[in-house]
Amino acid sequence: MTWLSINHYVAPPGYPLSRFLDDAAAAGARSVGVTERALSETEMPSLKRMLRERQLDITSVNSAGFFLWDDPERSREQQAINRALIEAASELSADTLVIIGGGLHDMGPQDTAADLPRARATLETELPSLIETASRYGVRLGIEPMHPVQIFNKGTVNTLAQAAALCDRLPGLGIVLDIFHSWWEPDLELALARLADRLTLVQLCGVTQPRGPNLLPKRCAMRDGVVDISGTLNLLRRAGYRGRFEFELFARDLDGKQVNQAIQMAITDFSDFCDPTARSGRE
Repeated sequence: MTWLSINHYVAPPGYPLSRFLDDAAAAGARSVGVTERALSETEMPSLKRMLRERQLDITSVNSAGFFLWDDPERSREQQAINRALIEAASELSADTLVIIGGGLHDMGPQDTAADLPRARATLETELPSLIETASRYGVRLGIEPMHPVQIFNKGTVNTLAQAAALCDRLPGLGIVLDIFHSWWEPDLELALARLADRLTLVQLCGVTQPRGPNLLPKRCAMRDGVVDISGTLNLLRRAGYRGRFEFELFARDLDGKQVNQAIQMAITDFSDFCDPTARSGRE
């Protein structure tokens, strides 16, 4: 049976990590993704004990990278963060350490046509050192393509084809497929067929249709929104993907739901998509 992991991002600031882990375990999750915030709030021995007590393991540590800081001091701070996240991923035996390249705004206020090529070149220059360090710790890296709308604040790797090209040039790098960022790609089926063996993790959620003056999409429950989750799971299955799945919803997207409700809904939805007969039995 395929199990769904739950990413810690669903828990708002101030929500105790132990309570989040209880929610995940009670809903039937066998694993979780942990965030930099979770690691900063909990000493590693305590975190490992809490995971062991609830029989949970780790699909992802989120997120390293952010290579584009022009400010030298900020760049050194990020390098220290990246090293700490590699060590944490190793200590937790995480499936993958998620890599986000960094957005154009990290490079300062230049705002010229040369920024994007320079950003992408910088990313490719910086990645080998991180890959080498991760390899020494036995940590698997997965770079996450970002929806183009987030090119300024998150990442300049925006398509699965870009990520695949990086993997071709940088052995040791894998890909994190986040459906929120990649569902729109016109050649998604072909891309998944080619990339199944390079995917370190697949992150799932629904995507809401933009309404009103704010035209930015939002994450939502898998049963809602415009993404055919069932069809995507079938594509991945046919492509030969045998890795793990993780539900990623941010606390700001809970829309009035309690954390435990959102987690239970995700577990139920995933079960339904993997076994449609289960859904018909509940209707």
